[in-house]
Amino acid sequence: MTTTKKWGVGSLLILALGLLAFFTLTLPEGKNNQTFAQDATLISASTDYHPTDVFSVVHKADSLAQAFQAAGVDYFPEDKVSYFPDPNLGIGTVITVQRALPITVIDGKKSRTLRTWQTTVGSLLKEKKIELGNDDEIAPSLVTALTKNMTLTITRVARTNITETKVVPYQTKIEKDYNQFVGGQTILKAGKNGQLEETYTLIRKDGELISKTLISTKTTLAAVTAVVRQGGLNPVPSQCISMKDWVVEASRRNGIDPNALFYRVVRESNCHPNSSGSGGKYLGLLQYEQGFWSSVSTKAGYAGASIWDAKSQIEVTAWAWAHGFRGRWPSP
Repeated sequence: MTTTKKWGVGSLLILALGLLAFFTLTLPEGKNNQTFAQDATLISASTDYHPTDVFSVVHKADSLAQAFQAAGVDYFPEDKVSYFPDPNLGIGTVITVQRALPITVIDGKKSRTLRTWQTTVGSLLKEKKIELGNDDEIAPSLVTALTKNMTLTITRVARTNITETKVVPYQTKIEKDYNQFVGGQTILKAGKNGQLEETYTLIRKDGELISKTLISTKTTLAAVTAVVRQGGLNPVPSQCISMKDWVVEASRRNGIDPNALFYRVVRESNCHPNSSGSGGKYLGLLQYEQGFWSSVSTKAGYAGASIWDAKSQIEVTAWAWAHGFRGRWPSP
């Protein structure tokens, strides 16, 4: 029959002395004293961190591990063990075991139990050949004393630099072209996307991405800006289209808005050069009084031009607007 029992220090000493007395009568003196001295040492060294167990095995066992198994007792190589007689004899063996301190170690989210006789976190890692990287984190610290039911956590920190290629969309520069009506478009220069290399530092803790920090950028291909000329002239009635170039050029030379000038042409005469209003008081494409026409056309460099001439009225009106006479016509 196999028995297992945990003993207090006093009980263990009594048992050890009893066993010593028994085996002294039956075994060589030198071996008796040596064996039981080891038992007594283990029992007397028992602490809360390193408790001692004494149990018996009556079956033959070829090894300590087998003897522990036969007794239903956990066997750990790190424990200190004394036994007598050899379990291989099969005549009954008393085993005394003082336990190493179990420490739970969570390393990179993987948990295991290590057993030790070391006294600090640092000495435990050294004994078990557990290495820490420069950025790895450990809690509690290396100088912390080992205690019962302690859990030691190692967080594996990995720093990696990666480079990502980013497309840089090209920009488009729009130029107004009053030689085209709104909706028309001419591409003067095709655009092309660029490329940018961005380098990041990635920090992972136990394989989980914690941060991604941009540390540098490099343009590997410059983007090419597209240049597009878009129609800027507002639509006008079909009978006015033939006057487009006159309006645009006169407006450009005098720095005025061609859309505003064309709008007045349409509003004043609907693009009819022979138009008259208010009983003949206002004449021509842009409805001039005869006296004002004679005065302003001369100033504009068109002295003697016919009041019925459409191109002359457009040129003179563009000049007049640029030189302080805009108020003679409604706005816009």
